Amino acid sequence: MKRLALTTILSAAAVSVAPAAFAQPGDAQASPFTLSGSARIRYESISQLFRAGANGSDQMLSSRVRIKAEYDSGPMVFGGEFLDARAWLTDSGSVIPAGSVNAAELLQAYVRVPFEGGEFQAGRFVMNVGSGRLATEQGFRNTPNNFEGVRGRFAPAGNWTLEAFFTAPVRIAPNDRNALENNTAQLDEAEWGTHFWGVHATRGGLRGNLRAEAYVFGLNEENGADLITPGFRLLRPRAKGAYDFEIELMGQFGEQPSAGGTLDVRAWSAHAALGYSFDAPWNPRLSGQLVYASGDDNPADAKWNRFNPLFGQRRGDFGTTGLAFMHFRENLVAFGPRLDLREGPAAITLQLQESRLASSTDRWRVANLRDVSGQSGDRIGTLAEARMTYWLSPDRLQLETGAMVLFRGDFARNAPGAPAGDNPVYGYVMLTAPF
Repeated sequence: MKRLALTTILSAAAVSVAPAAFAQPGDAQASPFTLSGSARIRYESISQLFRAGANGSDQMLSSRVRIKAEYDSGPMVFGGEFLDARAWLTDSGSVIPAGSVNAAELLQAYVRVPFEGGEFQAGRFVMNVGSGRLATEQGFRNTPNNFEGVRGRFAPAGNWTLEAFFTAPVRIAPNDRNALENNTAQLDEAEWGTHFWGVHATRGGLRGNLRAEAYVFGLNEENGADLITPGFRLLRPRAKGAYDFEIELMGQFGEQPSAGGTLDVRAWSAHAALGYSFDAPWNPRLSGQLVYASGDDNPADAKWNRFNPLFGQRRGDFGTTGLAFMHFRENLVAFGPRLDLREGPAAITLQLQESRLASSTDRWRVANLRDVSGQSGDRIGTLAEARMTYWLSPDRLQLETGAMVLFRGDFARNAPGAPAGDNPVYGYVMLTAPF
């Protein structure tokens, strides 16, 4: 009850104080206190579940409120963010995606110290590093990733930026079935037995408008994986009447515990995309992408080849998540074309993606399906998606809606435990009100 009351009070305060947060840059006396946030509600449904042991259709209504406040004292900035994420229309047979519920929680609480050429931050915070494929806050998911620790951002020279962090991931609670169904409020706690750290460097202003990034991330889990993930990214940003491209390569080394002992990790992932932005009405951009993440070919050998996606994003490369969440960046080959259109308050995305297992003997993680014999093949299927966003009121209220269908391949139909039925069809509608 206390947390429910806190949710109501903070939401009411946000509505009443929000206009003050939109002070114009030219105001003579800008307040050192700023308040911002967003509220959203989403309904989604899927016609046919594709996970092991599941059958029939499913639906979910979810809400999320984020309220962020900062106070600039001069030498330091103190910040905090409240999160209330809930889900309804779920029952004992429903699939409740991980991270759907986090009622009345402190998402961020930090102190930030700006200085010439950079800043330092300590406390609990969200972060987006580089492409976000290994470290991001997850925008579409109801509950963002957050961390506790320290991070710094620096600009050591012209066209150079450097970011470093040492953190512990925060465990999102609740995670037991009864608490999820009842939107039970439980405190999130940092898992200080796990360390997630990294260094990321960016060099802009290269010839041909190129930008290069290099990084190394580390994940050290108590009684778990001990991984080092170096990577490199080269890209040319989008521009009208021009080609753009992106290439990102990620290796992974270390140790992975198993029932038979410790295995040597040798895994990798890659992302490649090529696009062209036409100088035409609706600013069309036609692109194609290829995603690869290695799988474990032989579970009986002394090597671990399955790529670990750490805390990376999924929606940008793999389509809408939610109940239709189908892919992690592991044991996967995915490729296909995409068309993006944008005009005024509207944006439309159309995408086709062929999906296969990188190793036919390893798992399809989201569906919890695996055929260690490899006899079910490696084709997950073809994913077709269309989605649209439209600002009903500029910067005040946005509508987003979309639909997706998975035309299931041999593996999705025939792997041991795969549910029978038609191809899954998913749809959603979402309203977001930032302030």
